[in-house]
Amino acid sequence: MQPNKLHRIYINNNITINSELTLDSDTHNHIKNVLRIKNNSDIIVFNGDGKEYLAEVNYTDKSTVSVKQENLSREIDKHNIIVAQSVSSAKHMNLAIQKSVEIGINKIVPIISERSHPGDYEKKYSHWKNIIIHSTEQSNGLFLAELDKIMKLEDFLIQMNNNMSHKICFHMSGRKMSQADKKYSSHIMLIGPEGGFSNSEIRLIERYNWNIIGLGDRILRTETAAIVAQTLLRDF
Repeated sequence: MQPNKLHRIYINNNITINSELTLDSDTHNHIKNVLRIKNNSDIIVFNGDGKEYLAEVNYTDKSTVSVKQENLSREIDKHNIIVAQSVSSAKHMNLAIQKSVEIGINKIVPIISERSHPGDYEKKYSHWKNIIIHSTEQSNGLFLAELDKIMKLEDFLIQMNNNMSHKICFHMSGRKMSQADKKYSSHIMLIGPEGGFSNSEIRLIERYNWNIIGLGDRILRTETAAIVAQTLLRDF
């Protein structure tokens, strides 16, 4: 955190000026024992609806925050990007989600593909939601990225078939990204797992008329591919 910058805390509740909000036990523990925020200190609170508020922490019998005022509004990112991220090992998947949220993704769809990492997906899902919250707090985000249900690759392709967004699957066999790919305001990106999509999966994706685009000659880790692809589309 930058010097003199207030901590940002996600509150899963309606927030209004002059209201007093009770903190759940996890949030209380995080701000008091992890962040070590002192009693009567100011923080920034938000609930993912695009607004944020100045509030004061009160440690009493029940920990609360007193909302003082709404912060000045900021310009809203006009990009709308959905990342369909194939499930990888914990380290790589966590990093892909974290960095996608920091960049400003709108929605993340976990995808089960042939080379996806196995595991307890329901347990992973809860962990991924926490990563989204903490990454939004850290990165100064105003909106909470939506975490969609976990889907098999073909089920996802069927669901997206009538979606009019620009659909891109990133794979080293694909063509080079062009300026025409960047002109769209709404994109759906499909990122493979460690080891990439299989040849049969690429043929399946092509049958659903997705654009197959490469990210250069180097072989990128799945989390790196997600970061590079989003950065190119946003054209910072």
